Formats: sequence, structure tokens, C-alpha cells
Amino acid sequence: MGARLLIVVFVGLASMPSLVSAQQGKDANVYQWNGNRWMPFNGYGIRLSVGPDGQPWVVNSSHEIYRSTNGSFQKLPGEAKDIGIGGDGSAWIIGTDDQVYRWNQNDWQKMPGSGIAISVDPSGSPWVIGADQQIYRWVNSQFTLQQGKAIDIAAGSNVWIIGTDNTVYQLQGNNWKPMGGVGVRISAGAPGTAWIVNDFGQIFRFENGSFVRVPGNAEDIAVNAAGQAFMVGARAGGRGQQPRRRD
Repeated sequence: MGARLLIVVFVGLASMPSLVSAQQGKDANVYQWNGNRWMPFNGYGIRLSVGPDGQPWVVNSSHEIYRSTNGSFQKLPGEAKDIGIGGDGSAWIIGTDDQVYRWNQNDWQKMPGSGIAISVDPSGSPWVIGADQQIYRWVNSQFTLQQGKAIDIAAGSNVWIIGTDNTVYQLQGNNWKPMGGVGVRISAGAPGTAWIVNDFGQIFRFENGSFVRVPGNAEDIAVNAAGQAFMVGARAGGRGQQPRRRD
């Protein structure tokens, strides 16, 4: 009886980012926005993205990659620092070697390019922030340099960045227009919307022309085009500094 119980517990932990890893690696709980507040969602991590099906993909502090299917996380091969899921369901990561990889349904295929942050647009094409803070877009099977510099990027129906001054910008035509917010992480939601996390871990949503405070504190935020939002909560020893601008 005792042995059978042990097996059940072991299998349950193996199917999701583990509680042990969460405690030791300072991962944060995953939460889903229900329109009014954040509801606990089974899993832990430090980076995440959301697919068009409303299911999150999570990277934990050990760089392990997990994909949620019907609310249950399954571990995938490989290791990552950041992850992005496109509107077509395609998945891309920044590996621990800083190289860019694309999921081929069985493993991660190495692609030309490297970076520190990634987001994938509705067509499945990634946008990457390089180690030099330059912005690159995937065009004709290669990354092409774009104007501007950033520390994070969100490629939805509109493309948004967190500039090197921590200001939020939206790509309008060929120029980056300041949108009035300050943050460190950003995700694009429904057309014309974006969610940001600032240095203090505070969450803001762009709506009706300005950023509005959303309850809760986060390490990272992810939203899809349907507006389905997830976050990983503020980690112990993580977000907690006052919002600041980088000069």
C-alpha cells in the first residue's frame, strides 16, 4: 500500500515543473487571469508564453521546458532561457547557449541567430532581441536587423518593445512610438493591447490609450491574441525594486 502511494506521488510530480525545483530554484507559481483576478494554475517557472489554444508553455529556473495540455504540464526535451509561441502555434526558444531554436514537434531545431529575448508573431515568425540589444525580425528564413534597441519584445497584431530606457514603444509604420508606460517585461494581447511588468513586479494593461494597473505582482507575463493571460508570480528575491528607467 505504501509503495503504491509513493509511485502515484512520484508520477504526479514528474508531469509538471516540480515542487522541489520550484523551492530550490526560486521558481514562481503560474496564474491565469479570469477577467477579475489571478487564479492558481498548476505549475511553476520564471518565463512563459501562451499559445492560440490558451495553453501556457513554461521555462523554469533550471531552464527546463514544459507545455500545458488540458491543464497538465508535460516536460519537453531541451533547455531554454526564453520562449515564444506564435499565433499559428509555432514555438521558438532562446537556448541556454543563446542560440535560437524552433520546435519541430519532436525536438528543438537549431536556427540561424542568437539573442536574449524572443517573441513570435501571428504568422509564426519570431522577433528577437540580441545581446547587443538590437532588434531582429525573421524574414525569408533569416533574421534581419530592425531599427531601434530594446530589452524585451512582444510581437502580436502590433509589435511592442521595452526600450533600453525602460519605456514602452509600439511599432507604427517604420517608427517606434512611445506609449507612456515603463516596464521590464511585455506581452502583446488582443489587437492594440499589451501587458507589462515593471521593476516592482507591478502589472499594467494598455487599454483605451493608457496603461491601467492590474492586481497582482509578477516575474513575467504572457497573453495571446484572444486576451487569455497568464503570469508567473513574483519570486522570492525577484521583482521588488522600485520602477526605474535605464539611461
